[in-house]
Amino acid sequence: MRKTFILLALLAFSSCDQVDCTLYSTVSYTCGLYADGSSVALNDVLTITAMGTDSVLLNQASNVNAFTLPMSMTMEADTLVLYIEGDGYSIYDTLRVEKTNQPHFESPDCPTRMFHTITRVSSTHNFIDSTVVTNPQVNYANVENIQIHFYPVD
Repeated sequence: MRKTFILLALLAFSSCDQVDCTLYSTVSYTCGLYADGSSVALNDVLTITAMGTDSVLLNQASNVNAFTLPMSMTMEADTLVLYIEGDGYSIYDTLRVEKTNQPHFESPDCPTRMFHTITRVSSTHNFIDSTVVTNPQVNYANVENIQIHFYPVD
């Protein structure tokens, strides 16, 4: 009888679905950096802030060819300010990412997350030549969503 109780207790605990919410909590998008049609590592210092806030999303990164950022939960667009500092110069550009927001329910144990679909990306074209949405779905997948193409270097 005691062995049966222990066996049933073990089966009950092993059959529970344990979701670790912290593993699935990051909804972010990735931007790849390109010049002359190829991926490029930016040798200058890159800082990214959210326009209209004092939030620094990426602080003084160097030698990067891509970056990953979180998206706002409820806004219809995120506007970022990208600052590039090099030897004797600094320049900035803005990147506006328009999107739709879809609530995503995973488990009663986890809070509802927000998935997004990128609908349009634009910039002020100070050093960004063009942008391409390569994967509009922003969810838990770690894939490139946007390509940022810089003006050709002469």
